[in-house]
Amino acid sequence: MSRHHPLLVLLLLCLAGCSSPGAFLNTNDGPLFTPHSPEEDLALVYLYRPQSDWADQELEAPGLFLNKRLIGSLPSNSYLVLELDVASYPVEMRRPLFGSFWTALADGVLDFNRIAGFNLDVGAGGTYYLRYDELNPPPLGEGAATLGDGPLQLVPASLAEKEIVATHEFQPPQRVAMEPSPGFWGALGFGEQ
Repeated sequence: MSRHHPLLVLLLLCLAGCSSPGAFLNTNDGPLFTPHSPEEDLALVYLYRPQSDWADQELEAPGLFLNKRLIGSLPSNSYLVLELDVASYPVEMRRPLFGSFWTALADGVLDFNRIAGFNLDVGAGGTYYLRYDELNPPPLGEGAATLGDGPLQLVPASLAEKEIVATHEFQPPQRVAMEPSPGFWGALGFGEQ
């Protein structure tokens, strides 16, 4: 049995290479934050992650899912820009494990890699800031309310505009249209049955 251990280790390392690498393996050298101008009939969403020593040591970056679809990953000191149709979006952050987000198990008893999630309602012309930080909650004034779940929080522009300027773009801005959820068979890659 011991002769199979190197093969198992090699397989696990190969699988880990299939997901988006974290800051430990790949620092984000993209351009510093610049404001984005959306079309007026769309909503603009910034998802950002302040730099932290803990996040800098990640091997795999967590992924952002909108309506059960992977939109992108977010390593330390990074931001994403999304232009969204007016709608209500189920937003989730998931941690990859050996190259997969295991979405076929989502919402079930074995959904072990979901970090946070909530519904985000966006309006035409609106700008929304989602802050993701596992260690430090948003530094808000007393009585200030946020919408969110654990490390993923919708924060006011006054806070986000101070923090996001130090982050780097991780991928180009994306236009995301509201589409139906892929369902169980779609999550497995078989299409709707």
